[in-house]
Amino acid sequence: MRSKNNSKKNNTLTVMIVIVLLAVIGFSGYNIAKIALNYHKIDVANEEIVEKYVYEEKDGFPQVDFATLQADNSDVVGWIYIPDTNVNYPVLKGSSNQVYLTLDFRGNWSIAGSIFMDVLCSSDFSDQETMIYGHNMHNGAMFGRLKKFEDAKYLEAHKDVYILLPDGRTMRYSASVGKYISINDDVYVLPKYGEAPETLVLSTCTDDSSDVERFVLICNYEETV
Repeated sequence: MRSKNNSKKNNTLTVMIVIVLLAVIGFSGYNIAKIALNYHKIDVANEEIVEKYVYEEKDGFPQVDFATLQADNSDVVGWIYIPDTNVNYPVLKGSSNQVYLTLDFRGNWSIAGSIFMDVLCSSDFSDQETMIYGHNMHNGAMFGRLKKFEDAKYLEAHKDVYILLPDGRTMRYSASVGKYISINDDVYVLPKYGEAPETLVLSTCTDDSSDVERFVLICNYEETV
């Protein structure tokens, strides 16, 4: 009799374990599907922005309809473009550096946020150093592929970084180095004023979301055309 009772208890325990495992697997699958859907929405939203506001390409450069772009969001201060990469986004500037961490171009909540300029920098990119932030998205969106610039060969093949301005000018920078730095590095001491622009810094989080470190791509100013 005791062996039968033990057998029933074991069977019940086994069933309960199976149910718990199935619940965990189901919940994990749901979360994975939810994350994948969010990433897909981010990609679609970014594609829609390019389709709506980049009306053609001329000499390999996007021609941006800034009049419509700024009419839809007056926080737009420029457009960043790095040829042969996914970096092809409007640059926004909010009332604080928190605004576009979680808001997309249309002002809707988004885990990807937007590409945005530090609030302490001049909106016309005239400072000695201009800082631009973007999330390190695991699907590569926003500045998710910026860390590729740590590789010297990749950096050499993608040297040119462009900032398109609403007044029709285009600023060309040369990517100098991609590296991990402390959040206390002098590069984050802003504003930096000078007689002319010298440096553009693109900053993003690390893969482990470190609170003390960031990845930056430092670019040297070359010319405005």
